[in-house]
Amino acid sequence: MVQSLKTRVYRFLQSSPRAPPTVSVNLLPATEPVEEECAPHYNPKHFYPMHLYELLNNRYQVVAKLGWGTSSTVWLARDLHQSRWLPGRYVAVKVKANNYATREGAETELRITEHITKANPRHLGRHFVRTLLDSFDLRGPCGTHVCMVFDPLLEPLWLLKERFQGFRCAQSGLQNDNGRPPLPSLSVPRHPYRYLSLRLHCQWGNILVADRHQDLKSDNILMALRGQGALDAVAQAEVDDPLPQKRVGDRTIYLSRNEFGLDVSRLGRPVITDFGLAVRGDDRRLYTHVIQPDEYRAPEVIIAAGWSYSVDVWNLGLLIWDLLEGSGPFDVAHSGTPTFCNESHLAHIIALLGPPPLDLLKQGKESSRYFDDEGKFKFPELIPEKQGLENSFSCISGDEKRVFLNFISRMLRWRPADRSSAEKLLLDPWLQER
Repeated sequence: MVQSLKTRVYRFLQSSPRAPPTVSVNLLPATEPVEEECAPHYNPKHFYPMHLYELLNNRYQVVAKLGWGTSSTVWLARDLHQSRWLPGRYVAVKVKANNYATREGAETELRITEHITKANPRHLGRHFVRTLLDSFDLRGPCGTHVCMVFDPLLEPLWLLKERFQGFRCAQSGLQNDNGRPPLPSLSVPRHPYRYLSLRLHCQWGNILVADRHQDLKSDNILMALRGQGALDAVAQAEVDDPLPQKRVGDRTIYLSRNEFGLDVSRLGRPVITDFGLAVRGDDRRLYTHVIQPDEYRAPEVIIAAGWSYSVDVWNLGLLIWDLLEGSGPFDVAHSGTPTFCNESHLAHIIALLGPPPLDLLKQGKESSRYFDDEGKFKFPELIPEKQGLENSFSCISGDEKRVFLNFISRMLRWRPADRSSAEKLLLDPWLQER
């Protein structure tokens, strides 16, 4: 009786779930793939058939869709354990697909995220890495789905970058060599690019202590929120004016609400997310399996020379390049080929950094596919005429360019051992001066 009374009081103090709205919704054509249906090898049995306003784990009520990936969907939810007299508390629930061969495989990202969450809580980098609030299993019609709960974040860097490029293009009409507008001038006070680059380097301390990310790209770095107002607006917008939906069989495919506007005052710190491919830092082995997005792939990964921490440093250099110029040096648009290929990628690295050192090639199990015994590249016709770091940047000049080139060259080097550590990068003059 006493326990029952406590339970009733506890439930009374908690927030109550909202009833689904009755407003009409526009339906999308059932034959056109949208959102997660566009993922390679998509199978509806692998994705949980979420419905808005569904209650998860008897605690989280889903109010909007935030995004999707090749192996998950992400949902904005109200935490009903928040006391009813306090402002609503929102969380992001990442629902993993269930197409893993083993339970261990399904929980890989969960375990590495738990490891990061429990890592040194006093480290500065912790504030720039996404940590776990909760986790649970969700039973679906075709199996169990691992769910992870996080603080909600804003749009990823690639989307933020596009918004600023469009803003600057509209304001000034400036374009880079590829016809794409770069980010606003580096001299603009509190410019997001300089803010991001400093914070990204701060993150590295935590990543290198806890994990090797292996998949660092602008998709996996999201901006934190300053306050919950934007989330209230997202939830209310889905009530008042729901986005079109697609209904197929037992499921509804929702469109993601990832438009948060261009109000810089609402942006917080950048946060590294998605650790499904990360490796624990206390594992000191060299790996040879292929990692990284195509255009960010380090040379030692391509020639199977074994990779470790320094692949993330290479990744970071290309990410900063992409943010600064509006595109990276190894994007498919630069390669002259319609799709990514290792030969063209290596050719562009040669154009940028010069020929690879022979000692590195001797370590690569796949080097003979691209280089002869003397280290000569087998596909010289793919090497672009425009060469060198000095000729690769159109949005900076003078002393600023000189300092920046020294900074970026410390990350983009053939030999992994020649690349600077994260700690040393933090002391680089290009960051210290600003």
